[in-house]
Amino acid sequence: MLPAKQHQAYSDFYDAARYNEILEPKTTLMLHLATAMAVACSP
Repeated sequence: MLPAKQHQAYSDFYDAARYNEILEPKTTLMLHLATAMAVACSP
C-alpha cells in the first residue's frame, strides 16, 4: 500500500493518462502497465 500522498499522486497521474483525447489507445495501455509495475502491482 502506498502512503496517502503518493497514492493521490498516482491516482492523479493514472486518471490524467486514462481520460485523455490526445494519446493513442496503445500508448495509454502502456502507461497503465508501466504505472502499475512502478508501484509493484501485477498487471
